[in-house]
Amino acid sequence: MEKKDGEAMEARLAEMGKRIDELKSRQGTVTGEVKAELERRIDAACADQEAQRQRLHQLKDRGLEHWDTRKDQAGKAWNDLEKSLRDLAARLKK
Repeated sequence: MEKKDGEAMEARLAEMGKRIDELKSRQGTVTGEVKAELERRIDAACADQEAQRQRLHQLKDRGLEHWDTRKDQAGKAWNDLEKSLRDLAARLKK
């Protein structure tokens, strides 16, 4: 893995953490089933974020040759997590 790729992924993780924290702070504005669903989805987003953090550290440890073979897979996982966070934010706005 190239240094710039690792730095970019670290920045994405940090941004996702901020977005999750923002969603958590806004969670108190909803009640009932919506709140329960959001809690489940926020928990899932946190778990996904941690999984991405672990993958990043594994890739850093293994080096560039593993990064090249897993780059597409990692990109899809990042995109799925970001979509989940956008969906959660939209749900809170309703």
